[in-house]
Amino acid sequence: VDIAFANENEAKSLFQTDSMEAAIEGLSAAVPLAVVTRSEKGAIVVNGSGRWEVPVTPAVRVLDTTGAGDLFAAGFLTGYTQGRPLKDCAVMGTIAAAEVIEHYGARPEADLKARVAAVLG
Repeated sequence: VDIAFANENEAKSLFQTDSMEAAIEGLSAAVPLAVVTRSEKGAIVVNGSGRWEVPVTPAVRVLDTTGAGDLFAAGFLTGYTQGRPLKDCAVMGTIAAAEVIEHYGARPEADLKARVAAVLG
């Protein structure tokens, strides 16, 4: 595994701990790049050279969380394949996740490229 994505509960369960820090340490030791989403607490990205904590991108309203994790991963991986810094990749993930929870259904309805450009340029 080169990149691991997990939400907070999955990461804790994987390492059989109640400690988020212990879960992050476990992931850091297990994979070169780990990304943990934390709902309203944003996301944490860790690799061998650093750790980045990114706040959540606020949603206008939360209607349906279906697809939020998948859209986060899609946004992150889009930035990653573009060679963006890891922190920006996580921001892209939070933007995509925020958009999909604002309506019913797991497909984006807004122009995500425009939303990313408004935040990251």
